Parts: sequence; C-alpha cells; structure tokens
Amino acid sequence: MKHGYSRRFCMVLVVAAVGLCMIGGCDSGKEAIDEATGNRALKQYHKSKKDIEKIAEKQAKRYEGIPDDEQKEDKEQ
Repeated sequence: MKHGYSRRFCMVLVVAAVGLCMIGGCDSGKEAIDEATGNRALKQYHKSKKDIEKIAEKQAKRYEGIPDDEQKEDKEQ
C-alpha cells in the first residue's frame, strides 16, 4: 500500500508542476520577452525620465513667478 501512496504523491507533484508552468505561461509572449531582455526596465526608465522632465518644467515655471529676494531688495531701495 505504501508503494501506491508514493506513486500518487509523484503524480500530484507532476500535475502541480505542470499547473504552475501553465499559470506562469499565461503572460503574453511580448511581455515575457520584454521582461527577459530587460526592455521593460528600459521602457520604465524612459517613462520616468520624461515624467521627471515634466515635473522640472512645472517647478521652473512656478519659481519664475516668484520674485527673488535680491529683486525685492532692489525694488525697496
């Protein structure tokens, strides 16, 4: 009877392994390739870089509207 138990256990492991492989393979091929080659990280880097540039432009516009302390002192004198 122990022999039957070990055989069932092996079959359960095989089925579980196949199931995990099927679940992992559900990603689209393009996404899996991008992840493996590092293209996904590169795309995220470029997107983040553009976002940072937009934020820097907004901050520059915001600070252009604020007069400097030196300009205030010149106007007061």
